[in-house]
Amino acid sequence: MQNWNLLFRRTHLYLGLLLIPWMLVYALSTVVFNHRESFRVGHQTDPLWRPLWEKEVTFQVPSDPAGLRAAVKSLLDENGLKGAFFARRQGERLNINVQNFWHPRRVTYDFTTKKLRAEGRPFAATEVLTRLHERTGYRQGGPLNNLWAFFVDLFSVATLAWIATGLYLWWKLSATRTWGWLAIGGGVATILTLVTTL
Repeated sequence: MQNWNLLFRRTHLYLGLLLIPWMLVYALSTVVFNHRESFRVGHQTDPLWRPLWEKEVTFQVPSDPAGLRAAVKSLLDENGLKGAFFARRQGERLNINVQNFWHPRRVTYDFTTKKLRAEGRPFAATEVLTRLHERTGYRQGGPLNNLWAFFVDLFSVATLAWIATGLYLWWKLSATRTWGWLAIGGGVATILTLVTTL
């Protein structure tokens, strides 16, 4: 039993240390999400997107999603735009968002005028934090995108293990069991109240 206690203590300790940078990313970016206007003080007049270039392009959009993705990737490659992206057609316009932590790009194609337009977002440290929070992988292709997605999955599993080991260690300390139940009950009651009333 003593060996199990030591194993759980060490697991909880080192998982906590492993999670520090990821917890910081998600905690700080959530503060930015929740108080976005406060972090834009002094930058209210800056445009969110600045034009980079515009050119005439003839572009045919396949009807199937896989064909669309392949065609958009070729279009971006031809115009020197690399990175993970999302593409969506809305009427006579194709919207493409090219992900990048530091310098994201927004590309639009107008089927009526046959104009391809690229815009960039000015650098802001708080914006980098929110992009770290929102970034997804796996479907984007490329080893680094998959590695990012893998570490996000690893973070999720490690967090669950950290919670489980914390619960185990709390339960082993009978002196703090009452306060622990109050803390857990308070957390559950708070989230249930907000979920059912908002």
